[in-house]
Amino acid sequence: HKSSSQTEGIINIGSFIRLRNINNAMLPSGSRVNCLSVHAKSSLTPLPHDAYEVKMLLKGHDTRLKRGVPTNPTSAILPSESAPRPQFTTREAAISGFSMLDECLRKPAPATFTVQFEVSHTLPASNLSSIDTLKSFCVKQRNGSAVFRFAMHIKDASAEVDVICHGKVAEDLLGMSAQEVSTSAAKCTQALATLKDYISSGSVCEGKIRSVMGKDKRVYFVLCSIFCITS
Repeated sequence: HKSSSQTEGIINIGSFIRLRNINNAMLPSGSRVNCLSVHAKSSLTPLPHDAYEVKMLLKGHDTRLKRGVPTNPTSAILPSESAPRPQFTTREAAISGFSMLDECLRKPAPATFTVQFEVSHTLPASNLSSIDTLKSFCVKQRNGSAVFRFAMHIKDASAEVDVICHGKVAEDLLGMSAQEVSTSAAKCTQALATLKDYISSGSVCEGKIRSVMGKDKRVYFVLCSIFCITS
C-alpha cells in the first residue's frame, strides 16, 4: 500500500492517461457542454512518457503543427490561449521519468536526458518576421554545402542551458533543409511559424538532449529531438 505522499504528483496537468469504461455525456446545467462520465467500472491508468501511443500522438501533433494545420479553439472548456504552466519539481520529474536541467549540468558527459522545458530564445537571435533569421542559422561546410547550425536557450524550474541544433534534427524542427532557405519562400514562412510555436511565451516542449565533451574540455548540450506539447 502506497501512502498519499508516495503517489502525489504522478498525474498532473499535461500528464498522459488511458481511460476505460468512460461514457460521453452532457453537463446537466443545460449548457450543452460535452463531458466524460465515470462510474463504478471506470478506470484511469497513467501512461509513461515513452509509451508507444504517447510517442505516436506527439509525433502526429508535431507533424500537424509543421504543416500549418490550425488548432481547434473549441476543443476544451479551458481557455485556448497558451499560458505559463508550472514546471516539474525535481521530485515530480523523477516520478515521471524526466530529468531536470540542473541534473543534466551535474552528470558527467556524455549522457542523454529526456527533459521538459521552455525555449526563451535562439542564438543567433531570431526575428520571426524575416527570412534572414533562417539564413543566419545556416553555415557553410568545407564542400560548399549549407547546413543548419544554431542554438536554443532552454529553461525549466531548476536551471537553463543552451542546446545546439544542427543537421537532421534542425531540419526536422524547421520542416525544411538549409538548401531550401534560398529556394522556397513558402517553406521559410512555415518554418518561421513553427519556430514561433516553440518560443512563444507559455509554450512547453519535451525532448531529448545529449551532453558531450568538447575539444576545449567544456561540456556542450546537443538537441536530439523536440516536440511542442502545448500549442
